[in-house]
Amino acid sequence: MQRPYVLGLGYSILLALIYAVGQQNLDFMLHFTNILFPATSGAVVLVAFWVMKRYVGNNPKPMFSRAWIFLSAGLASWFLGDLTWGTYELITHSAPIPSLADFFYIGGYILIILASFLILTLFETVFSRKKFLLDLGTTVGVSGVVSGILVVPIMHSGENFLTTVFSAAYPIFDIGLFAVAFSILLVFFEGTIGKAWMFITATVILNIVADLLFTFAELQGFYYEGHPLELFWLWGYVAAILGLYIHRREL
Repeated sequence: MQRPYVLGLGYSILLALIYAVGQQNLDFMLHFTNILFPATSGAVVLVAFWVMKRYVGNNPKPMFSRAWIFLSAGLASWFLGDLTWGTYELITHSAPIPSLADFFYIGGYILIILASFLILTLFETVFSRKKFLLDLGTTVGVSGVVSGILVVPIMHSGENFLTTVFSAAYPIFDIGLFAVAFSILLVFFEGTIGKAWMFITATVILNIVADLLFTFAELQGFYYEGHPLELFWLWGYVAAILGLYIHRREL
């Protein structure tokens, strides 16, 4: 069981080294990262479908099967977003906002949040008042930080209406995804799959950090393809792979 942790840590360190060295050749990073992202998110999808096979068709709770279908579809939508974004960048060197990639990314958020909500409804009886208040307080805190750093500056950025709406959608969906993922973590924390949901929640947190940094960099005008801040998205994918793998093995 230790091998996945070692591989995940090793891959994460390798990514950091590549980004550090690659800053000397940004043309290389442009091409490399736009291949790396769909390759990594594609690996997440493969693991998700491997987990889904265990539940779909053989689960006494159909809603749980549906939840894993939605989760896998959401992760697949994020993969398609990475693939579409990479295609834009490699061919036209610019991705418009909104673009087809944005629809895939936001569709992924919706499907994953729906999957998490379905899982929560199955275990609502063990979601105590104390856990609810902890989740609510944490989510309100995260919402305040994200809104102050991201949503408000986006609203005052002076961009056109569609660009503003789609740019603001990401932090808003980040907050929603954090709320349901953290709720599930509180439900499963002391159970056999608590460790798996720690990694899945870490995926959400790393994604929020990446979105915070990306939006700030975009607003300040210093983001470029291959920027080290992209590591947080990639590390989030690594955490997702570990969480899904542990989930499959510990049941």
